[in-house]
Amino acid sequence: MDRTAWVLNETELRAWLQDLIAGERTVVAPVAEDGVVVYRPLAAAGQAVLEPRGKARWSPKEFLFPRTEALYSYSFKGDAVAITDPPRPERPQVLFGVRSCDAAGLARLDEIFLSGRTDPLYAARREATTVVTAGCAAADPECFCTAVGGSPVGEEAADLQLVPLDGGWLLRVLSGKGEALVGEAAAGWSAPPAESGERVAALEREVAAQIGRNPVPQEWAKVLEGGFASPSWDRLAAHCLGCSICAYVCPSCSCFDMNHEANAWCGEQCRSWDACTFVPFTLHASGHNPRATRGGRYRQRVLHKFAFTAEGEAHFRCVGCGRCVALCPAGLDISQIVTAAAAAIQEEGADAAR
Repeated sequence: MDRTAWVLNETELRAWLQDLIAGERTVVAPVAEDGVVVYRPLAAAGQAVLEPRGKARWSPKEFLFPRTEALYSYSFKGDAVAITDPPRPERPQVLFGVRSCDAAGLARLDEIFLSGRTDPLYAARREATTVVTAGCAAADPECFCTAVGGSPVGEEAADLQLVPLDGGWLLRVLSGKGEALVGEAAAGWSAPPAESGERVAALEREVAAQIGRNPVPQEWAKVLEGGFASPSWDRLAAHCLGCSICAYVCPSCSCFDMNHEANAWCGEQCRSWDACTFVPFTLHASGHNPRATRGGRYRQRVLHKFAFTAEGEAHFRCVGCGRCVALCPAGLDISQIVTAAAAAIQEEGADAAR
C-alpha cells in the first residue's frame, strides 16, 4: 500500500501522544517503574519511555493475552445455573512504542489464537488494538532478530511505525488502523525528506551489523524435528533450571493452564500463563509424564520455537528479542542451543550413515 509519512520532533510526538491519551482510547507504552521499563497504561505523555534503543522487561502481549483471566463465571440460583461471559473491551487500546520484535511476537500469537477455532477473547482485544512500533537505532548484546528473519525496523503486525531519524522520528502509516489513528493530527506535521527511505535502509543495515549471531537456516526446522530422539537434548539442557523465565518474558509463548475457582454458590473457569519447561506441564492425572526429563522439556521449547510451525509458515516462532538470553539465570542462549543441536543431530546422522 502507498505509505503516508511525516517527520516529528520530540515535542510533536509527545503532543500527539497526549492527544491520544485524552481521547477515547487506552494508550499503553513503556514506562519506568522501580528502575525497570515495563508496559503500562499512560496517564500522561511524559510517562512514556520513548528511546531509540532498548526493550521493556516484558513484551506487551499481556494486553492481548492476559497473564490470568476468567473465561466464564457461573452462579447457582435455586435449581438454575446462570453462566456469564467475561466483559469485552469497553475502549479501544493503542500499544505505543512497541519494538519490532515484540510486534512480530503479536503476529505469532495471531497465528495461534486467530487461526482455525478463533479465541473470542483474544480476537476482541486484537480487533480493538492499534500497534505503533518504534524501530531500533542500536542493538542490545542479546538481540538476534535478524538471525530469525526479523529486522530492527521490521513492519510485521505494525499499524504505524516510528523510526528514529536525526534526533526525531519518521512516522509511517502501514495500515488502515494506523491511518485512522493519525486522523487530523498530521495537519501541522512536516513531510519527510525524499531520501528518508534510503536512510531507514541504512539504519537497518547499521543495526543489523551490530548483531553478532548468524542466521538460523529455515531447513534446520526439519533437522531439529528429525532429531527428536537425539541424545544431545539431555546434554544441551543439563544447565536448565526449569524456572521458565524464558517463557514468561517471551513475546510469542502462548502456553496456558486451566483452573477452576469455585465454592458452593458460584465459580469461574480461569486460564493462566504456563510453560512447557515446568515439570507438571504435561503431568497426567495417572502420574505419568510424557516429558519426564529435563532434556525432553527443553527440547519441546526449542522445537516449538524453531520446528513445530503451522503448515505453510515460512518463519520461526522465536522473534529474536533476546530476553530469554539476557534473563536466564543459567546463562543459556537459545540461538546457540539451536546451532549446537542442529550440528549434533547432523553429526549423528552422518555417523549412522557410515
